Amino acid sequence: MPIELHIRPAEPDDALAVADLMVMAGGGIYDFLLDGLLGGAPVAQMLAAGVAGTAGSFSYRQCTVAEADGVVIGLAHAYPALWMRDVDRTGFPADRLEHIRAFDETQDWGSLFLSALAVVPGWRRRGVAGRLLEAVYGRARAIGFDRVTLHVWADNAPARHLYERQGFTEAGHAAIPWHPRLPHEGGSHLLRRAV
Repeated sequence: MPIELHIRPAEPDDALAVADLMVMAGGGIYDFLLDGLLGGAPVAQMLAAGVAGTAGSFSYRQCTVAEADGVVIGLAHAYPALWMRDVDRTGFPADRLEHIRAFDETQDWGSLFLSALAVVPGWRRRGVAGRLLEAVYGRARAIGFDRVTLHVWADNAPARHLYERQGFTEAGHAAIPWHPRLPHEGGSHLLRRAV
């Protein structure tokens, strides 16, 4: 009997699964920013505390999940890009923030920003990401946005191919330098798609 896939809004109990998928989607960015902070707690555990909350860009309220047989197997995390301007970053090491400053310099502040899209390996290439993206497009329209943007690492060819098939086009480039804890070549591309 085939397993039925459900796309639904995230709930507080999904926090750790959502945080694990955010870490997966980030390609090392969360490890880069959070490693060694808060007594060395695991990065996903640090993120889960924010995901379980009801306010802010990291809240479960900004997340849509794909669930199969009662297990979260995919995530789309999206919120108004403008919210990033107001984020308090005083707890992060200044050198790490400076290293990724180009992200903020390469944003479309009037868009709904897709911060994370991830599907667990066993469910990839089965249409899950496409269904999550459709949910994001619908949400964007429902809350008054005419476009969705995202950042994708230049060396992440599978993700770039997915977004190209979905109709995203390049809108900018963030020159993020290589770092041992952020080992990507070519920086990050800002992609945009009308909804």
